[in-house]
Amino acid sequence: MTRRTFVHAALDWGHGIEVAEQGKSSVLFFDKAGEKKFVVAKALETNTLKTVSLPPEEVEALAARAAGRKLKAAPSGAKKRATTRTPRAGVFSSLAEQVKLFETLFVGGFIGERFNKEERGIPGATGVEGYKEAGIAMAQELLSAKAFASETNKKLFENAQRVLAQTNIAHPIFEGNVPFKSIPEADRPAAVAELKELLHGTGDYGERLGRFAAALNLREKNGAPKKATWPLVTVFGALFDPAKHTAVKITAFSNQARTLGFEVGSQKIDAPGYAKFLDVAVKTREALVAAGHQPRDLLDVYTFIWRTHAEKPTPAAGT
Repeated sequence: MTRRTFVHAALDWGHGIEVAEQGKSSVLFFDKAGEKKFVVAKALETNTLKTVSLPPEEVEALAARAAGRKLKAAPSGAKKRATTRTPRAGVFSSLAEQVKLFETLFVGGFIGERFNKEERGIPGATGVEGYKEAGIAMAQELLSAKAFASETNKKLFENAQRVLAQTNIAHPIFEGNVPFKSIPEADRPAAVAELKELLHGTGDYGERLGRFAAALNLREKNGAPKKATWPLVTVFGALFDPAKHTAVKITAFSNQARTLGFEVGSQKIDAPGYAKFLDVAVKTREALVAAGHQPRDLLDVYTFIWRTHAEKPTPAAGT
């Protein structure tokens, strides 16, 4: 069986490798999540999984971890170096290294065929083919000031669900539609009101973001309270006004800050937290432009950060 390798499009599961086939399904092993079962063809079609190309030695190491084996010990000199110099997972040694990986993944950069097909989407298309482009169009129509002025709270809540479902920025099961749908009926008007303020209100955007997060009375399956996540609270603004606002995945964005040479610190969903993550996106955009790339907006920058960190090869100790 060909050892196909993947990353999850929305969750930070690390690299995955196909370890078994069970009828139409495949068992995949992910570095950070263990074994998961997928119908791979469907997962690729819906952009739930992305295929990645890894160096042979990384595929071998991933296969060994999946089988519960340890690779052969390195020579004593290399082993000694590993005890004194452990690489920091997820952080690029330089932005140049990160840009090089991006250019390898997406020939032609942000305007290349693969980037548009896998990540941005086709302008004017709907569904999977439209992807983020369709998400932008949908958010700007269904969550417009006109919609908030004319639609019922029930309809607006449904509109928000449709926007969430268009992309995998907020994973539908863990961060997106399933948690969003768990908000009790009685609490949905408050969530809709804060979503309106988030997108159309005045004052500091980060403070409005914090109030929106606080209004999301999410529930676990057992009815226990569930905390809102950064992808869920930031996806609406990122799609509605991608020139100004960014979606956030905290692991990728925290590692991006370290790649740029600073720390974001607290991951609390509030105004200072969003300001730091927005600074990460803006500084990354500036660096990309300096490197000769032209991201359309902060949604492209978000995708650059997410995909490169998701597909960054795990360094071997002592390298």
